[in-house]
Amino acid sequence: MEENPCQIQPGSGTNGWSTPLILFHVFPYFRLGELHRPLYGIGNTHFDHGGKWDHGIRQMGVVYSHLLRSGHRTGWSLGGCVALEVAARLMKLPQYTVQGVIMINSVFPTIKVTDKYPRTIADVAASFQLPARMSDARRVQAQQCILYAHEMQRDWRPPQFSSGLPPAILIRAADPVHFDPEVKPHYIDLIRDWTFIKAYLDIPGNHFTIFDDQNCYQTTARIREACAMLTGPQQPNPE
Repeated sequence: MEENPCQIQPGSGTNGWSTPLILFHVFPYFRLGELHRPLYGIGNTHFDHGGKWDHGIRQMGVVYSHLLRSGHRTGWSLGGCVALEVAARLMKLPQYTVQGVIMINSVFPTIKVTDKYPRTIADVAASFQLPARMSDARRVQAQQCILYAHEMQRDWRPPQFSSGLPPAILIRAADPVHFDPEVKPHYIDLIRDWTFIKAYLDIPGNHFTIFDDQNCYQTTARIREACAMLTGPQQPNPE
């Protein structure tokens, strides 16, 4: 992926004013079906260097909002904490419109949750399922990024919105990571209820399988539904 943001779907057949959807981070979203609107993804610009952001999620929000401003006039963000940071910054600028925020199985990072986050690479490997087809080198990079992401969430607090929170929709995995009642719930499944959510939409699978082949159709359908709830359905261009 050389461009950042990169275009995932052009929104073919829609009119020129279709609200684009911006996704954080990129890789799973190439598996989505047609969303009938321009679709862009932003990748972690620090991924190839170990994934560490010295100033945490707020720094990510600054960098990613700059990437969006350099290429797109309007849009909304998806992706939990980083999406909220980007939305808060764009909403301070009169030339941009944030239609809302969509989160996919994002965890509300309370102390109850973050205290259970992995603290070593070995902990990440034991608790976070990565695709089996990943190369060993890529797997280590991904595990390091996950570890740093958890570290940043421990220190992060949601941003302040001077003009009020944007509408937010949470798309939730219907299944827990662990089905065995004798196994403690995975930390990802502890708290998924954010206090400001407008609506909750459920999808099949757990946090690690919602983009698998058997679930991706329903995930796509729910994202389309969430988009329509925030902006109205996008109509094909009659021309």
